[in-house]
Amino acid sequence: MLNLLLIIASSYVLGSFPTGIIAGMLARGVDIRTQGSGNTGATNSFRVLGWKVGIVVALIDIAKGFVATAYLTRIAVFQAQPLPFSVLFIASTLAAVVGHIKPIFAGFKGGKGFGTAAGAITGAYPILAPFCLGLFLLTLTLSGNVAFCAAVTMFGLPLFYLMLTRLFDVAWDPVILGFFILAFFLTLYAVRKKLVLYFKGEAELFRKVMIFKPKK
Repeated sequence: MLNLLLIIASSYVLGSFPTGIIAGMLARGVDIRTQGSGNTGATNSFRVLGWKVGIVVALIDIAKGFVATAYLTRIAVFQAQPLPFSVLFIASTLAAVVGHIKPIFAGFKGGKGFGTAAGAITGAYPILAPFCLGLFLLTLTLSGNVAFCAAVTMFGLPLFYLMLTRLFDVAWDPVILGFFILAFFLTLYAVRKKLVLYFKGEAELFRKVMIFKPKK
């Protein structure tokens, strides 16, 4: 139990690293929480700080989740009876994402946590990464809306998990599958307002990456 608490605490602190805020201060001398949507994640960084800084913020936020599941979970190696990997993965993922959303180093005002969640899943199940990334990019070029892309990608996540376990003849873990399904519904809840704006045609779009640009 002590190891689990240590993993959760470490993952939360790691997730709390205020990437967007630091990038805003260094690149433009602004507090990104006062610009755009007010979020500190990659999407608002792209919007406020430009694509170059946005990419850096995205990669670091992804790395936070990756380190949490790929490395911090190994703390459990030191206990006599290690906990199931599914428990360690879920605990570290949730802690890192909560840290990004409610960072202790930034007044508990962060981003949506999609990048950190993507990194956490990649750290534990790297084979899922190209499929999820491909779906995200495809949806982005068609919709131009990150919230919609996140919802679609998280919908595809449990399907990709089942497909790949079947393809490689590996037993699927019902706990992991259940967590991926839960993650989809949590994502829907997190972006519900932005999805409403998108379907009303009132959402801000990344038009430069869209294949079929809507008329203004």
